Amino acid sequence: MIQWYVELGKLLREIRIKSTDALELYEGDGKDAAQSVNEYLKSDYKRLHELWQRQFGEDVPSYLGRHIHFGMDGDYRDILKNDLFEIEKRAEARLLEFGNTQGELGFEKLLHPLIAKSSYDLYRDGHLRDAVLNSVIAVFDHIRKLTKLDADGDALVGKVFSLNDPFIILSEIETESGQNDQKGFMQIFKGAFQGIRNPKAHSLTHDLNPEKAAQYLIFASLLARRLDEAKKMKPKK
Repeated sequence: MIQWYVELGKLLREIRIKSTDALELYEGDGKDAAQSVNEYLKSDYKRLHELWQRQFGEDVPSYLGRHIHFGMDGDYRDILKNDLFEIEKRAEARLLEFGNTQGELGFEKLLHPLIAKSSYDLYRDGHLRDAVLNSVIAVFDHIRKLTKLDADGDALVGKVFSLNDPFIILSEIETESGQNDQKGFMQIFKGAFQGIRNPKAHSLTHDLNPEKAAQYLIFASLLARRLDEAKKMKPKK
């Protein structure tokens, strides 16, 4: 259900963008100018109809198909003002209905509040790359907030979790097991920056799907929770 909702949201955004473009072309140069965009809208509507049938077993609940078919300026205005909102409202009701049946909507109860705030809306709207990237940025912003340091990446993590002069202590570093925990999570935080944050920040391409992105957000939530549970201290003089 969650994956279906994400796919639907992404498709509706595409239809909204194209309808806006078609209306601008129509108002500028008439119906013929908007025709090429309208053909893409017809293709999007076919995909939407298939997606809707998969969940509801019925036609899309609006005049969207009719308005795309006629493709007049008033039709595009109706799409933007009424049709898309009607579809979104029905989809949200179905999602809530599913949540009541399941006891929860999905994985969001596993998210740390910091990650839920930075990333969950993006995830729900289908912006998977931005959701994952923001989750790691939120964790490192939180480290800087806790320590008042301006560094980033390896430099920040190495200084914050140092065994000699730590800013943040994840375990009792007087013991061998505590030192192993501190050193192990130091590497995990570094890996999150190098393996998740950097690739997602430097390229628009990604291999994410809703399930994989959700797992990244849960991972970021674990890091945030370890920071909450940690002992904070200033380095020794």
